[in-house]
Amino acid sequence: MPLVCLVPVWGILALFFLEIRNRGKRETLEDVGIEKLKINDEIYRSILMDEDPIEDRVVPLEEALLINDPATRRELMMEVMYSNPDDYVEQLKEARTNDDTEVVHYAVTALAELQKEYDFRFQELDWEMEKNPDDDEVTDKYIKLLNQYLDSGIAEENDMDIKLRTYSGILERKLKNTPESFALWKEKIKTDLKIREYETALEDIQYIVENWEKEEAGYLLLIQYYSALKDRQGIDRTLEQVSRRRIHLTPRGRREISFWKKDEDMQEA
Repeated sequence: MPLVCLVPVWGILALFFLEIRNRGKRETLEDVGIEKLKINDEIYRSILMDEDPIEDRVVPLEEALLINDPATRRELMMEVMYSNPDDYVEQLKEARTNDDTEVVHYAVTALAELQKEYDFRFQELDWEMEKNPDDDEVTDKYIKLLNQYLDSGIAEENDMDIKLRTYSGILERKLKNTPESFALWKEKIKTDLKIREYETALEDIQYIVENWEKEEAGYLLLIQYYSALKDRQGIDRTLEQVSRRRIHLTPRGRREISFWKKDEDMQEA
């Protein structure tokens, strides 16, 4: 019983001795909590962050090609070659006509290596498609690569035409398995208009207008088709269809329809 009675008393005594000891060592205590996270201002300012040598330098690269500074031009060209030339195709094309022969060499080499890389990837997918012609996953990979290649800007003249025709053929193959894909139909029509396959484009436009009568895309593509053929009467008929069928137009659709209506009014005037 004496031990039991001394428990609360001993606790108070222990707390008292602890407080005395802490006060005696207060000057040696270290900051805790947020105080430990403070950074000396001078140390912080002395920290230098590594900068990406290419990031945000597209405009400087264009300017460097115009000024008489061979060292700057060559330095930037080398940085492009050893980073990601796929993002600077247009600048590399411009560099091919530069007065500095070394810069021209860098640009031609970078474009050739980029083309070589794409050709290798296309060959791999050609082999896969030949081996598995009905594999949708392989088809999707090919479509993605073609989109990437065409968007990069590296394709020119005959190569562009060949790749667009290949793209149209793969989209046609894809549509046989997914004829309900409105997005694929639109993409194929746009591609056929680019390669001047007008008869095929018209058939596909008529198909989507019949099956998606209330969608504006079919009518806008029909206007593009008649515009490519310079058929003003066809454009007018399409504008009349849009009005008669009360097609809901997006802001983009309203702008295009308004443009052709203004053109029509100007011709009448």
